[in-house]
Amino acid sequence: MKFTMKLVAVAILCVWLSGCALQAQPYYPSVDNVSVLKRGGQSVARLGGFDVTSGAKGATSISLRASSMTSSVGGNYAAYLADALKQELQLAKRFDPVAAVEISGVLLGTDVDPAIGTGTGFIEARIVVKKDGQVRYEKTKRGDAHWESSFAGAVAIPAAQKNYPVVVQRLLNALYSDVDFQNALK
Repeated sequence: MKFTMKLVAVAILCVWLSGCALQAQPYYPSVDNVSVLKRGGQSVARLGGFDVTSGAKGATSISLRASSMTSSVGGNYAAYLADALKQELQLAKRFDPVAAVEISGVLLGTDVDPAIGTGTGFIEARIVVKKDGQVRYEKTKRGDAHWESSFAGAVAIPAAQKNYPVVVQRLLNALYSDVDFQNALK
């Protein structure tokens, strides 16, 4: 009887956890990304607007099986991306709110999928760098990640939530590693 009650309690907990609204895990800067930024020179930049393209997948909410995950920054994932970029620029000592160089962006789409076996995630954004109002860089960048996932939602959903910052780190690494981006900051 006790075993049956425990089993029912675990089943109720699993259903409850899988149907809740979650927030994306706060972004944590990547040491590798900050190192790439530091090696790219000493020039500083400020952030401009980061918007969401109309109809972008996952712009404000990402579906995780029966749950949904919202950005922990601002009201959308463009704000999450901007905050991540700002954190890493600050750590690399390359952020200045009054710099002549401005980095802005448009979120084109983002998603994480806590699929059985392998979870996946992506984020794609168009990044623009301007100096004194003149466009010096405009490219689309993408970050992708995959991780071990599970059949059980109580395992797979937190794993997807935990890996979202990694997806963003990958986009930012692709951006910082682009020689054209590095030159645009000069």
